[in-house]
Amino acid sequence: MKKSRKAPLIVSYVLIGLLLVGAIALLVVQTALNGWVIDTANAAKCGLVIIGLGITLVKLISKTGGGVSLRKYESAYRKEIGSAFSAPDQKKHKRALLQAAAHYNENQYKNAINRLTALRKVCRTNDDYNAVLLFLALSYSDADMTDDAIAVYEELVKFSPTHSTAWSNLGSLYEKKGMHSRSIECFESALKHNGENAYAWNNLAQAHLAVGNWKAVIAPAERSLAIKSNLYQAENALTIAYFAMGETEKSREHFDRAVLLGSNAANLTSVLNGMAHGNVAFGDTSSVRDEVVRANGHLQRDTALPMVEVRLPAPDDGNRSRLGGAPVDSAVPIDSAGQPMKLLAAIWCSEVRGVPDFPARGVLRFYVADNDLYGADFDHPTEQSDFHVLYDENEDSFDTELRDDPSLSPSFPIQHVQPVRLTPAMSSIRATDYRFEACVNAALRKAGLEDDMDSLSDAECDYLYEQNEYAGHRIGGFPCFEQTDPRDDCPDLQRYDTLLLQIVSHSMPDGHGREQNLIMFGDEGGCQFFIPQDKLRAHDFSDVLYSWDCG
Repeated sequence: MKKSRKAPLIVSYVLIGLLLVGAIALLVVQTALNGWVIDTANAAKCGLVIIGLGITLVKLISKTGGGVSLRKYESAYRKEIGSAFSAPDQKKHKRALLQAAAHYNENQYKNAINRLTALRKVCRTNDDYNAVLLFLALSYSDADMTDDAIAVYEELVKFSPTHSTAWSNLGSLYEKKGMHSRSIECFESALKHNGENAYAWNNLAQAHLAVGNWKAVIAPAERSLAIKSNLYQAENALTIAYFAMGETEKSREHFDRAVLLGSNAANLTSVLNGMAHGNVAFGDTSSVRDEVVRANGHLQRDTALPMVEVRLPAPDDGNRSRLGGAPVDSAVPIDSAGQPMKLLAAIWCSEVRGVPDFPARGVLRFYVADNDLYGADFDHPTEQSDFHVLYDENEDSFDTELRDDPSLSPSFPIQHVQPVRLTPAMSSIRATDYRFEACVNAALRKAGLEDDMDSLSDAECDYLYEQNEYAGHRIGGFPCFEQTDPRDDCPDLQRYDTLLLQIVSHSMPDGHGREQNLIMFGDEGGCQFFIPQDKLRAHDFSDVLYSWDCG
């Protein structure tokens, strides 16, 4: 196939080259026959022909040479590119994507990032976004711009939650930053959508190794080797894990296999020697008991609640729910200072699926005062004086246009309207919820331990907190706090048992690779609205708790 493609090009080069040589020869012969006196008219004609043929040859070489090169990248990255920019009117965008892939392949990361950043603005389909965001994340990652790469991967997995490669790569970046709990979540998501991803299994084993969760290393490492038998990194992990557990014979077997596959014997021996002398290179020197690991499993299963993830940035693809932006009401609520409140969120309830007792239809609006406290009254957090939650069953009586509010102060948490995608999910209790310790204690009993959480080792407490710390924008489920749960030690507020909405600070790189804040509550904080479950069931939003905090 490749030869048949090149043959016509070679013939074209030869023919144009012969014509060019012939034109030059004709000009020389005519001049010689004329006694080497240049005939201006003939010379001009021949000169034009020569110039034209020369330009044609240069363009042909440039165009076809580039085409062959780009076809090479289209073939090499067929899986990553998929059907991106396949519409007839998107040929120039497809070519730009292939050029970006070529820059990435040739380690020209800055050029790749610039092209891909421009392409983001013209993406129309999920395939367009998937390809552009993947190559952009890869380029940031290989350029050691880890935070930018994480932000783009986070955006990618929100657009494409089943993208196993993106989840696995994202987990590796979190592991690089020492965020082991989040990395494990990412690797597990990768494997949920592709159980044959040997690298994701190996990465999951490495993440457990990093926190000293020795027994949890075994199964994923063995699974990765069952799929791809020459992964010496997985053999390394098994060598170390079995050594840490005192199973020296198994450790030795995997040591030998690792070395045969290319592992550095001296480095691996140094790690084992360090462990033997108490200098553990992975995780905490204290182990986490199996019962505590089982208790965490009970905790996450027993407290799981349906929720909806509020994902952004999201394309304007017909969904009407949004964070921030211009008011959707014709009559905007007024704050205690007599000023119009600002829209924090508007949720079209028909787009929320799976949250118990949530209205099936209607529009739920969250307005807050544009003041130093974003409308919160921390002494009286349920008084809707400088915040207001409104609900109306008629979804057709509200402004659906996505517009910014030009009247916002520079300190308002959401400066630009953010269209969102609402995705059903599950949530277990988070570590900053005031009920967390009681739930952990119940889970410990279920796992066969009489210990309360306050009697666990530091390593075991750290393990439980790390496994249950992450949460983002959501409707329903469980909240997370930068400081403390406002309901803690306040029985009057504990009847607000249902999370109505949580919005947290959110940033990502702009077109120039600089961090831009899409949402910012104080110093990287977040806000929560709570409601008693019976009030939610009755669709009565007059009794709501509103609070926010920051780090």
